[in-house]
Amino acid sequence: MAGRLDGKSIIITGAASGQGRVAAQLFSSEGARLVLADKDEEGLTELATLALLPGADVKTHVADLTEEAGNEAMVTLAMQSYGKLDALYTPAGLVRFASADQATLEEWDFTISHELTMTFLSNKFALRAMLDGGGGSIINVSSVSGINGSPRHAAHAATKMGVVGLTRQVAVEYGPKGIRCNAIAPGFIAYAEGQLRVARQTKGLTPDAIPMRRFCTPEDTANAALFLASDDSSFITGQIIVVDGGETIS
Repeated sequence: MAGRLDGKSIIITGAASGQGRVAAQLFSSEGARLVLADKDEEGLTELATLALLPGADVKTHVADLTEEAGNEAMVTLAMQSYGKLDALYTPAGLVRFASADQATLEEWDFTISHELTMTFLSNKFALRAMLDGGGGSIINVSSVSGINGSPRHAAHAATKMGVVGLTRQVAVEYGPKGIRCNAIAPGFIAYAEGQLRVARQTKGLTPDAIPMRRFCTPEDTANAALFLASDDSSFITGQIIVVDGGETIS
Protein backbone atom coordinates (compact mmCIF):
# COMPACT_ATOMS: atom_id res chain seq x y z
CA MET A 1 0.00 0.00 0.00
CA ALA A 2 1.32 3.44 -0.91
CA GLY A 3 2.45 5.70 1.88
CA ARG A 4 0.77 9.02 2.60
CA LEU A 5 3.97 10.89 1.71
CA ASP A 6 5.11 8.87 -1.30
CA GLY A 7 7.22 11.00 -3.63
CA LYS A 8 7.21 14.04 -1.35
CA SER A 9 10.43 15.88 -0.57
CA ILE A 10 10.40 17.09 3.04
CA ILE A 11 12.81 18.94 5.32
CA ILE A 12 12.72 18.26 9.05
CA THR A 13 14.72 20.53 11.33
CA GLY A 14 15.94 19.40 14.74
CA ALA A 15 15.88 15.84 13.44
CA ALA A 16 18.65 14.45 15.65
CA SER A 17 16.41 14.09 18.70
CA GLY A 18 12.98 14.55 20.20
CA GLN A 19 10.02 15.50 18.02
CA GLY A 20 12.15 15.78 14.88
CA ARG A 21 13.67 12.33 15.31
CA VAL A 22 10.30 10.64 15.77
CA ALA A 23 8.84 12.54 12.81
CA ALA A 24 11.78 11.49 10.62
CA GLN A 25 11.08 7.84 11.37
CA LEU A 26 7.34 8.24 10.72
CA PHE A 27 7.73 10.28 7.53
CA SER A 28 10.29 7.83 6.18
CA SER A 29 7.91 4.93 6.79
CA GLU A 30 5.25 6.82 4.82
CA GLY A 31 7.50 7.15 1.75
CA ALA A 32 8.94 10.65 2.11
CA ARG A 33 12.31 11.67 0.72
CA LEU A 34 13.97 13.56 3.54
CA VAL A 35 16.51 16.22 4.31
CA LEU A 36 17.24 15.97 8.03
CA ALA A 37 18.85 19.04 9.57
CA ASP A 38 20.45 19.62 12.97
CA LYS A 39 23.68 20.94 14.45
CA ASP A 40 24.14 17.58 16.21
CA GLU A 41 26.13 15.63 13.64
CA GLU A 42 26.42 12.53 15.82
CA GLY A 43 22.67 12.41 16.39
CA LEU A 44 21.91 12.79 12.68
CA THR A 45 24.35 10.04 11.75
CA GLU A 46 22.86 7.73 14.34
CA LEU A 47 19.34 8.41 13.09
CA ALA A 48 20.19 7.96 9.41
CA THR A 49 22.12 4.73 9.91
CA LEU A 50 20.32 3.00 12.77
CA ALA A 51 16.77 4.30 13.18
CA LEU A 52 15.34 4.74 9.68
CA LEU A 53 14.00 2.04 7.40
CA PRO A 54 16.60 0.32 5.19
CA GLY A 55 16.73 2.00 1.80
CA ALA A 56 15.20 5.25 3.04
CA ASP A 57 16.00 8.19 0.76
CA VAL A 58 17.64 10.58 3.22
CA LYS A 59 20.15 13.40 3.14
CA THR A 60 21.56 14.96 6.30
CA HIS A 61 22.54 18.57 6.82
CA VAL A 62 24.66 19.73 9.76
CA ALA A 63 24.27 23.45 10.41
CA ASP A 64 23.49 26.18 12.88
CA LEU A 65 19.95 27.07 11.80
CA THR A 66 19.98 30.40 13.63
CA GLU A 67 22.07 31.62 10.68
CA GLU A 68 20.87 32.40 7.17
CA ALA A 69 23.61 30.42 5.45
CA GLY A 70 22.68 27.17 7.15
CA ASN A 71 19.03 27.49 6.16
CA GLU A 72 19.77 28.49 2.59
CA ALA A 73 22.13 25.53 2.20
CA MET A 74 19.53 23.21 3.73
CA VAL A 75 16.90 24.15 1.16
CA THR A 76 19.46 24.08 -1.65
CA LEU A 77 20.34 20.50 -0.65
CA ALA A 78 16.68 19.49 -0.90
CA MET A 79 16.30 21.10 -4.31
CA GLN A 80 19.51 19.66 -5.70
CA SER A 81 18.68 16.20 -4.35
CA TYR A 82 15.00 15.97 -5.19
CA GLY A 83 14.19 18.84 -7.54
CA LYS A 84 11.40 20.20 -5.35
CA LEU A 85 10.37 20.92 -1.78
CA ASP A 86 6.90 19.71 -0.80
CA ALA A 87 6.96 20.32 2.95
CA LEU A 88 8.96 21.81 5.78
CA TYR A 89 8.52 20.73 9.42
CA THR A 90 10.29 22.89 12.01
CA PRO A 91 10.51 21.34 15.51
CA ALA A 92 14.10 22.55 16.02
CA GLY A 93 14.58 24.90 18.93
CA LEU A 94 16.35 25.63 22.20
CA VAL A 95 15.08 27.66 25.13
CA ARG A 96 16.15 29.38 28.33
CA PHE A 97 13.41 29.37 30.98
CA ALA A 98 12.95 32.32 33.35
CA SER A 99 10.22 34.59 34.69
CA ALA A 100 9.84 38.01 33.08
CA ASP A 101 11.26 39.86 36.08
CA GLN A 102 14.28 37.55 36.29
CA ALA A 103 15.17 36.77 32.69
CA THR A 104 18.46 38.21 31.49
CA LEU A 105 18.76 39.85 28.10
CA GLU A 106 21.10 37.02 27.10
CA GLU A 107 18.42 34.44 27.98
CA TRP A 108 15.79 36.43 26.09
CA ASP A 109 17.97 36.88 22.99
CA PHE A 110 19.02 33.22 23.03
CA THR A 111 15.40 32.02 23.06
CA ILE A 112 14.27 34.47 20.39
CA SER A 113 17.17 33.37 18.17
CA HIS A 114 16.72 29.63 18.72
CA GLU A 115 12.93 29.52 18.43
CA LEU A 116 11.46 32.45 16.51
CA THR A 117 14.37 33.55 14.30
CA MET A 118 15.21 29.94 13.48
CA THR A 119 11.62 29.34 12.40
CA PHE A 120 11.55 32.51 10.31
CA LEU A 121 14.76 31.64 8.49
CA SER A 122 13.70 28.11 7.58
CA ASN A 123 10.34 29.46 6.39
CA LYS A 124 12.04 32.19 4.34
CA PHE A 125 14.13 29.86 2.22
CA ALA A 126 11.47 27.14 2.02
CA LEU A 127 9.02 29.73 0.68
CA ARG A 128 11.42 30.64 -2.12
CA ALA A 129 11.67 27.01 -3.18
CA MET A 130 7.93 26.44 -2.90
CA LEU A 131 7.14 29.55 -4.92
CA ASP A 132 9.34 28.21 -7.71
CA GLY A 133 7.75 24.76 -7.38
CA GLY A 134 4.12 25.84 -7.35
CA GLY A 135 3.23 25.19 -3.72
CA GLY A 136 3.92 23.23 -0.57
CA SER A 137 3.13 22.84 3.11
CA ILE A 138 4.96 24.48 6.02
CA ILE A 139 4.40 23.05 9.49
CA ASN A 140 5.74 25.22 12.29
CA VAL A 141 5.88 24.39 15.99
CA SER A 142 4.28 26.69 18.55
CA SER A 143 3.35 25.68 22.11
CA VAL A 144 0.51 25.76 24.58
CA SER A 145 2.80 28.13 26.52
CA GLY A 146 2.42 30.62 23.70
CA ILE A 147 -1.36 30.43 23.93
CA ASN A 148 -1.99 30.32 27.68
CA GLY A 149 1.31 31.36 29.23
CA SER A 150 3.17 29.33 31.85
CA PRO A 151 5.35 30.12 34.87
CA ARG A 152 8.99 30.89 33.99
CA HIS A 153 8.22 30.82 30.26
CA ALA A 154 8.51 34.55 29.48
CA ALA A 155 10.74 34.33 26.41
CA HIS A 156 9.42 30.91 25.37
CA ALA A 157 5.78 32.07 25.47
CA ALA A 158 6.66 35.22 23.52
CA THR A 159 8.51 33.31 20.80
CA LYS A 160 5.84 30.65 20.44
CA MET A 161 3.12 33.27 20.08
CA GLY A 162 5.40 34.92 17.53
CA VAL A 163 5.42 31.62 15.62
CA VAL A 164 1.60 31.78 15.58
CA GLY A 165 1.71 35.24 14.02
CA LEU A 166 4.31 34.21 11.45
CA THR A 167 2.32 31.10 10.57
CA ARG A 168 -0.89 33.02 9.96
CA GLN A 169 0.85 35.74 7.97
CA VAL A 170 2.50 33.17 5.70
CA ALA A 171 -0.82 31.36 5.24
CA VAL A 172 -2.61 34.55 4.15
CA GLU A 173 0.15 35.96 1.96
CA TYR A 174 1.21 32.78 0.21
CA GLY A 175 -2.06 30.84 0.05
CA PRO A 176 -2.81 32.24 -3.43
CA LYS A 177 0.52 30.71 -4.52
CA GLY A 178 -0.49 27.23 -3.37
CA ILE A 179 1.51 27.30 -0.13
CA ARG A 180 -0.16 26.22 3.10
CA CYS A 181 1.21 27.09 6.54
CA ASN A 182 -0.02 25.68 9.85
CA ALA A 183 1.44 25.23 13.32
CA ILE A 184 1.30 22.53 15.95
CA ALA A 185 1.00 23.66 19.58
CA PRO A 186 1.82 20.78 21.91
CA GLY A 187 1.37 20.69 25.64
CA PHE A 188 4.10 19.38 27.92
CA ILE A 189 5.88 16.61 26.01
CA ALA A 190 6.95 13.43 27.79
CA TYR A 191 9.85 11.74 26.01
CA ALA A 192 10.65 8.04 26.19
CA GLU A 193 14.20 6.95 26.90
CA GLY A 194 16.40 7.56 23.86
CA GLN A 195 14.06 10.01 22.14
CA LEU A 196 15.92 13.01 23.51
CA ARG A 197 19.67 13.14 23.90
CA VAL A 198 19.28 15.27 27.03
CA ALA A 199 16.56 13.96 29.36
CA ARG A 200 13.72 16.27 30.35
CA GLN A 201 12.05 15.96 33.74
CA THR A 202 8.38 16.51 34.56
CA LYS A 203 9.37 18.65 37.60
CA GLY A 204 6.37 17.52 39.59
CA LEU A 205 3.84 17.86 36.77
CA THR A 206 1.17 15.20 36.62
CA PRO A 207 -1.41 14.41 33.94
CA ASP A 208 -4.29 14.70 36.41
CA ALA A 209 -5.39 18.08 35.02
CA ILE A 210 -5.43 16.79 31.44
CA PRO A 211 -8.80 15.39 30.31
CA MET A 212 -7.12 12.51 28.48
CA ARG A 213 -4.99 11.78 31.56
CA ARG A 214 -1.60 11.62 29.91
CA PHE A 215 1.11 13.94 28.63
CA CYS A 216 1.69 14.68 24.97
CA THR A 217 4.33 12.51 23.27
CA PRO A 218 6.55 13.07 20.22
CA GLU A 219 4.42 10.49 18.43
CA ASP A 220 1.37 12.72 18.93
CA THR A 221 3.04 15.72 17.33
CA ALA A 222 4.60 13.60 14.57
CA ASN A 223 1.19 12.24 13.59
CA ALA A 224 -0.24 15.76 13.47
CA ALA A 225 2.69 16.87 11.30
CA LEU A 226 2.18 13.87 9.01
CA PHE A 227 -1.43 14.92 8.43
CA LEU A 228 -0.42 18.52 7.70
CA ALA A 229 2.35 17.42 5.31
CA SER A 230 0.04 15.07 3.43
CA ASP A 231 -2.60 15.81 0.82
CA ASP A 232 -5.25 14.87 3.42
CA SER A 233 -4.97 18.45 4.74
CA SER A 234 -4.98 20.16 1.34
CA PHE A 235 -7.62 22.75 2.34
CA ILE A 236 -6.28 23.50 5.81
CA THR A 237 -4.07 26.54 6.31
CA GLY A 238 -3.43 29.23 8.90
CA GLN A 239 -4.49 26.91 11.72
CA ILE A 240 -2.90 26.24 15.10
CA ILE A 241 -3.44 22.57 15.88
CA VAL A 242 -3.36 22.21 19.67
CA VAL A 243 -2.07 18.77 20.68
CA ASP A 244 -2.57 18.71 24.44
CA GLY A 245 -5.24 16.16 25.31
CA GLY A 246 -7.72 18.93 26.10
CA GLU A 247 -5.58 20.72 28.70
CA THR A 248 -6.18 24.24 27.35
CA ILE A 249 -9.98 23.87 27.41
CA SER A 250 -10.33 22.14 30.76
